[in-house]
Amino acid sequence: MFDMNRADQIEACENNLKRQVIDHIEVCRKRIPEFVDATYMWPGAIRLNGAAWSADVLVAPFNFLMGFPNFALRMLAVLFDLFGAHKVARRLRRSHLGIPTKVQKRLTAKLMTELLELRANREDVADPVLRLLADAAREPLRIYVQTRNVAADITAGTLAAIFGVALLHQFTPGSISAGSAVAHLVAREQAVSEFALGEVIGRAYYALFPINPSLTLIAVTLLLVMVTIAIIAAFSGIIHDPIQALTGIHQRRLSQLLDAIEESINKPTGKGYRPKDTFLGRIYDMVDWVKGLLSF
Repeated sequence: MFDMNRADQIEACENNLKRQVIDHIEVCRKRIPEFVDATYMWPGAIRLNGAAWSADVLVAPFNFLMGFPNFALRMLAVLFDLFGAHKVARRLRRSHLGIPTKVQKRLTAKLMTELLELRANREDVADPVLRLLADAAREPLRIYVQTRNVAADITAGTLAAIFGVALLHQFTPGSISAGSAVAHLVAREQAVSEFALGEVIGRAYYALFPINPSLTLIAVTLLLVMVTIAIIAAFSGIIHDPIQALTGIHQRRLSQLLDAIEESINKPTGKGYRPKDTFLGRIYDMVDWVKGLLSF
């Protein structure tokens, strides 16, 4: 009887603790509009994304290239879930190829301190309510910050498409298609300048008989275009953050983030936080890959 009463007391304490955490999360929900205005609207968006003027510029190309491999990991996780291997699927979803950036670290700290009212270092949390909240928020916060990169990739890809239509008269929704278009342009201009009968006749000739760029030119052009687009993506939050704030996208994502934290408290073994934004961004990438590879 004593053991049963003791177990009931422990369960009651745990339930009470969970209720206090959920009450705290409800208070956090009321801070979402203020947090969005301060963080994602100007000048907050400039201060946040201005942190990219650092080592972020150096790691941006690598993180950009890891977009598709990370998408492949998520797809593998979906397949393992379908076949019942849920533990493996959870490990794959937690895996992320890339280097944390200063912008990501700054945003994580702001989310912890200004939205959730936690210390940036969760090990320093003494209050049991805040400690439980910090533990539950760790994984959803990491995924939220990583998913935000998808918006940066889409913004950079859109700018590449505008550049392609305006200057190359082609639809180039990303680095592969833009690199292909630039490589063909450079190869054609070089061939025209060296044409024996002059540039005018050379342009007419290569309009009828297009020249294919060399593998070296393709590799160099793709590398330069990828690095350029990756650096643009690192700073693109200055553009896409205010747009997403004005359209309510940031508010919706932060509400979903709090939902995921609350779910991780009530159902710690659930499927976890899985934003759909990642799939949208990778579809954009697939269009770029197909468009670019078909042009070679």
